[in-house]
Amino acid sequence: MKQEEILSILSKNEISHYLNEMSQVHMFTKHYLLIAEEISEEGVTFLQPLKEHRDAYDHLIRVFTLAIKHDSELDVEEYILDNIKKAFGHEYRAFFDMADWFTYICRKYVREELSFNSKRKKYEEKYDDFESVKKFINEVPYMIAKYREEKDVSNHEPILSEVTDYKKTMDRLLDIYKRVRAL
Repeated sequence: MKQEEILSILSKNEISHYLNEMSQVHMFTKHYLLIAEEISEEGVTFLQPLKEHRDAYDHLIRVFTLAIKHDSELDVEEYILDNIKKAFGHEYRAFFDMADWFTYICRKYVREELSFNSKRKKYEEKYDDFESVKKFINEVPYMIAKYREEKDVSNHEPILSEVTDYKKTMDRLLDIYKRVRAL
């Protein structure tokens, strides 16, 4: 099998659908992982998402090594689809692992900073949403639990919507983080 044939199979609808969604999930994960690395107090990287990225990469490379394999018994399209789905599963887990870490870091910082009366007063002077922020911060653990309960890579619903729902929560939390940080 030649690489051109593999690329042709990758362009089929079901496979390209997974590749498109996987690339979006990967870029969301990378974006927020980089932010989390910068805002974490210890300046550390959470390794689990990176391990999932490595595992996804391994499945993608398996597809391209078909050009050097000589297994005539292999159903090539099924093999490619199976590995693309597995790669997507790793990217999906990477996003959720990163998102859990990211939200923890942001919530911890906001809670700690706003627990000081001087910071809280500055926040209340500058913004009129302290009570809704407090309520949101307190609700985030339950929202995350809901995202995790509904997380299912084998779900036939649009999987990307699970990621984008969590992303909206992260974006709001990041906005709050930035406002508190700027005080």
